Amino acid sequence: MRPPPLISADRLDSDATTGLRRSEARGARRYECDICGGEFEGEPAGSGLFVWTRGDEVRYEEPPLCEECASKVTLGALMTWDAEEEDEG
Repeated sequence: MRPPPLISADRLDSDATTGLRRSEARGARRYECDICGGEFEGEPAGSGLFVWTRGDEVRYEEPPLCEECASKVTLGALMTWDAEEEDEG
């Protein structure tokens, strides 16, 4: 059995109210979703993952995603993985 694909992971605090209080206290940081281009405040709901190489150097980039896009990417990856599992079995 193959391991699950690398997908976006939640970056929200387990206690969402504590996270909200922290962001309000220090001023919420603004982000732009890498998929839809929408702006949002607070921590990203997830991130994409780009990996590329230049010579011997490996570079990683994790662009922020809004809650809606992070959910869509996660569900899409899980559905693709499930479909591939059915094709193999």
